[in-house]
Amino acid sequence: VPLWSMRAAERHVRFSIVLAFVFAAGCAALYLPALGETHPDWPHGMAAFTSLEGGMPGFLIVTCVFALLANFMFGTFRRKAGRICLSLAILAGLGVVWGTTRFSPFAADSIGAASALFISGLLGGLVMASINDAMILGHFYLMIKGLPLEALKRSGRFVAVVLILRILWFGAVLLFWDGASEVLLGPGGIVWTAWRIAFGFVGPLTLLWMVKDTVRLKHTQAATGLLYVAVGFAIMGELAAVYLEMSTGIPA
Repeated sequence: VPLWSMRAAERHVRFSIVLAFVFAAGCAALYLPALGETHPDWPHGMAAFTSLEGGMPGFLIVTCVFALLANFMFGTFRRKAGRICLSLAILAGLGVVWGTTRFSPFAADSIGAASALFISGLLGGLVMASINDAMILGHFYLMIKGLPLEALKRSGRFVAVVLILRILWFGAVLLFWDGASEVLLGPGGIVWTAWRIAFGFVGPLTLLWMVKDTVRLKHTQAATGLLYVAVGFAIMGELAAVYLEMSTGIPA
């Protein structure tokens, strides 16, 4: 989205849309057998995809359809229609995140807990997606002659905003979530919390600052390598967050 108005970056935008389609289609294909014996009370077959119960995988299908349409529209230079289709794909993706949130046993306690887990999952997804997108964009500088540095700068700024929002959310949870500080900073959770902060926050922010300097010096290949490491850091940080959420119900 940060690059969809830059015509020089449209090849990257189309590639990212195809990547989103592949992920959504893969999740949809894996969802049906996953219902199996785990949730015998949930709908099966086609009903599983048309029902709003459980993980709501029907939104994955909607995401796939609009992703394909967005890619086609950008490919035929109908950019406004492409942005509309991409926006609809993103809205459908929000339904997927909400459906995934409902898998948590803690989400059944209250709408507040479910909403908090939804926001945490959304921010975690944005962190992973934004860093990965910036890293892939760096590779396009080896293939697209004349791709402006503003594209990588804009992607980097988007990553910074998302990371800051993620950090602020984590801080708000520690301050205002009942019992969160005792659990996350206590003997049973401090190691995972330290892992989560070091790899999920400090590492990516430090590397992003280094990327800023390499882009200023027009070393896009070095910036891409740093972003590649940042992707690995973000994965480890978000895995720690998922573990904490699954074991404690705290949206870390």
